[in-house]
Amino acid sequence: IFNNAGQHYNHILFWKCMRPSGGGKMPEKLEKKIIKTFGTVEKFKEDFIQAGVTQFGSGWAWLSLKGDELVISKTANGSNPLVDNLKPIFGCDVWEHAYYVDYRNRRPDYLKAFVEKLANWEFVESQLG
Repeated sequence: IFNNAGQHYNHILFWKCMRPSGGGKMPEKLEKKIIKTFGTVEKFKEDFIQAGVTQFGSGWAWLSLKGDELVISKTANGSNPLVDNLKPIFGCDVWEHAYYVDYRNRRPDYLKAFVEKLANWEFVESQLG
């Protein structure tokens, strides 16, 4: 039951984190928080992509709130940051079914496209509270 419930939650958030013609410049509030935590937007993107690339097997890459601080993490299978008392605000499915048809085994390319061309930064900013 845990994995099924987790996957349901994860996919609902995943779909909200994307939009057609996404990516681009982040809204100001989100950009400032990203820069405060990671130094630059590019460093955040690099770290987020790396989390997804290094997730062994099936799982997820996440940007979450730990209190008022941003953290990047990865989880296996149907798990998510809620189990660690974090609030996920941006997540990317790194199960092969999410990218294999278009990217084959090129998970890094999929993650880069997700961040650069699909991310719904306005939604992510709305999750900051």
